[in-house]
Amino acid sequence: MSYEKLFRPGKIGNLEIKNRIVMPAMGCSLAESTGEAGARMIKYYADRARGGAGLIITEITRVDDETGVGTPNQLSVTNTHMIAQLSRLVEAVHAYDTKLFVQLHHPGNQTPSRLIGGKQPVSASDVTCKVIGEQPRALTTEEVEAMVKKFVTGAVIAQKAGVDGVEIHAAHGYLVSQFLSPHTNKRTDKYGGSFEGRMRFVTEIIMGIKAYCGPKFPISVRMNGSDYLPDGITEEDGIAQAKYLEALGISCINVSCGTYDSGATIIEPNYFQEGWKINLASNIRKAVKIPVIAVCNVKHPAFAELMLEEGDVDFVGIARGHLADPNWGRKARAGQDVMIRKCIGCMECFRILNDGLPLGCTLNPVLGREFEYGDEKLVRNGEGRPVAVIGGGPAGMEAALTLAKRGFNAILFEATEKLGGTVNLAAVPPNKQMLNEFVETMQAQLVEEGVNIRLGVNADLETVKATGAEAVFMATGGKPILPDIPGIGSMLVSYN
Repeated sequence: MSYEKLFRPGKIGNLEIKNRIVMPAMGCSLAESTGEAGARMIKYYADRARGGAGLIITEITRVDDETGVGTPNQLSVTNTHMIAQLSRLVEAVHAYDTKLFVQLHHPGNQTPSRLIGGKQPVSASDVTCKVIGEQPRALTTEEVEAMVKKFVTGAVIAQKAGVDGVEIHAAHGYLVSQFLSPHTNKRTDKYGGSFEGRMRFVTEIIMGIKAYCGPKFPISVRMNGSDYLPDGITEEDGIAQAKYLEALGISCINVSCGTYDSGATIIEPNYFQEGWKINLASNIRKAVKIPVIAVCNVKHPAFAELMLEEGDVDFVGIARGHLADPNWGRKARAGQDVMIRKCIGCMECFRILNDGLPLGCTLNPVLGREFEYGDEKLVRNGEGRPVAVIGGGPAGMEAALTLAKRGFNAILFEATEKLGGTVNLAAVPPNKQMLNEFVETMQAQLVEEGVNIRLGVNADLETVKATGAEAVFMATGGKPILPDIPGIGSMLVSYN
């Protein structure tokens, strides 16, 4: 299928983007402990640029070392020492005609004290995030003014490194959002009270960036279309804020939603449908004339194309889709939809990151390890030698695929008439249908690489010997855990 609108060039300010695919900011914790963009982070983003993204927005990037730490190994723009390595990241992304924005971030009350040396978290007011569970202190007026300067300094450092623009993270209940939302802003000084007071913090950041980086330097604001909290930002508030931000002269708006207290709305588990929040972006786009980027739990290129056709957005954010498959854009452009490993919404990436580890993915074993592994790192010494893989579940399919890429004659045995193993069982409950697509994608990849798939074959010793296999990979799965429940051994109970 051809996706004409998805691959039509677009503009953000005076900056031309080669297509409408945006990889929005996602914490990856792949920076060096100093906050610099090291080789692992550079390779991670370069792979997504090579894979077809038109614009990449970096992970949450720290502007304050004292109270603004978001993850243990977080990209930073707090001092000029970061410029050299950040410029190398820019070069790596630009090599594929992809543009790069740095997202300026402070977590506010949504950071635990353990990440900031035991200090008390700060916020617009002393409202506690229920997920973090630590009461913050309200920043003084003078501290807010100083924080504005830190955001502006971060933008200047990013510009010096050659980035194409910056994005102010004013969504998801982080510090800027805490000033925008009546849920967290109970201030009585100039940064609170009225609508204009709540907007003052982000206004001063924007005007400061314009003053120091120039009026044409692109600024995106990631904002909430709704907090999904009873006393938070409503859809009407989101529209009003978007119009106000446009009047300040920003280049684009990136629409998201939710806070930690309404967390499932930020990073959707599998039970959220594709496109469930499209109304937030669509209503804002009707109210403004600048481009609108939106994330909407997009899995399929066809749905991204539909969002553009119906005028809901100007650019489509493909977030976790780029984690599961760095070549999402390249495969979509080639019409190879079935070859895209699509995010299944399992939340494993989020769990791993919350444990303080670099990013990982259930479907993509290379994620976070691009510098060490990946197709270009494979030792291609197979020379057509036969190797048997027993078991057609996820592990067996991945093993056979890797062996085939290395040049071996991979022979995959599966005792049943269908690949996928217990994933086929896991796909039966409601909202698990993406697992079926994962199996379809794996099978298509196996066929493309020429794997010899033998379904309905019990791989006994003689069968395997007959292949002349030089090695055998056992991927038959583990034994199921059987709970001690009365009747578990009954003939009426099946667990195979």
